[in-house]
Amino acid sequence: MKNITAVFAFLVIAVFVLGGIFGSSALAAKPLQVIQWSNGFPSGEHYNLNIHGKNADYICDSNSGGNSVFVPEYGNSSIQLIQNRKSSVSNLTVIDSCSFGSDDPAKVQLPSGEYQVYARILAKPGKQKDEEIRSVLFYPRLFDACNDNTTAPIEGFGNYTDCSNSSLAGLGIITQNGAFSTDLQSLERTAPVKGKNRATDITGMFQWTGWACNESVDTDGDGNITVHDTGDMNSDGIVDQTDLDLYLSQSCQYMENRWIFDLADMVVYGWDYNNYGSKLVQVRFYPLKTTEFI
Repeated sequence: MKNITAVFAFLVIAVFVLGGIFGSSALAAKPLQVIQWSNGFPSGEHYNLNIHGKNADYICDSNSGGNSVFVPEYGNSSIQLIQNRKSSVSNLTVIDSCSFGSDDPAKVQLPSGEYQVYARILAKPGKQKDEEIRSVLFYPRLFDACNDNTTAPIEGFGNYTDCSNSSLAGLGIITQNGAFSTDLQSLERTAPVKGKNRATDITGMFQWTGWACNESVDTDGDGNITVHDTGDMNSDGIVDQTDLDLYLSQSCQYMENRWIFDLADMVVYGWDYNNYGSKLVQVRFYPLKTTEFI
């Protein structure tokens, strides 16, 4: 089994607005007539993920459950979001609630399906006299993707939450130039906060553009799909980009602005998460099938 070696399709850095109050229900709805003047969230059922920034001496229980994860108030962490399309999970489920370092990810499983995703920073802002900006940076990252073995389907695959099982069919990812371009987006606000803190649409961080290939397409087994895997596809005596393009079109599937979790039967996606004093970030996942967007 081979892990994905490419980085996410594009890099979006989101620094969210400060302030506000939220409800903690896993599923909630908001009347359409209030959505435009309230907190900026869509109307409809949704799942809440609460990311709490904690000080250095906080003792974290990784099995605390609920819909919360805990990260450093100042520093780096990692949050993995998992979807297994064969899973029977029907609620947002925190598998590991603690991440106090980039190599120690918190893990959250989402029910299967596509979502519109919104986020906002809550709790008290920084003090104006200190000119403090409390912010967070989300660096999108595709950690892993794999498929159930189609020749011999795996019993219990729906219970998997990672791609470590050797019998899984790994997925290889490539783009035309071998790496993904980066787009930068940043939002920030300092104290004092006036008016309502409105949510930010971060669904773009969940959109994939690029090739999706089975690991068998990587014929030389080096973890990347390049001209070295293709051979002379058009019989012109030269192995070049034209051969690679032809090879990809025949062997892989190109996806444009697709829901990241559609790449495989199980996808582990998430964020390298940099916190600069934020005490609470709320992320909401709205199922497209039941959500009204205005």
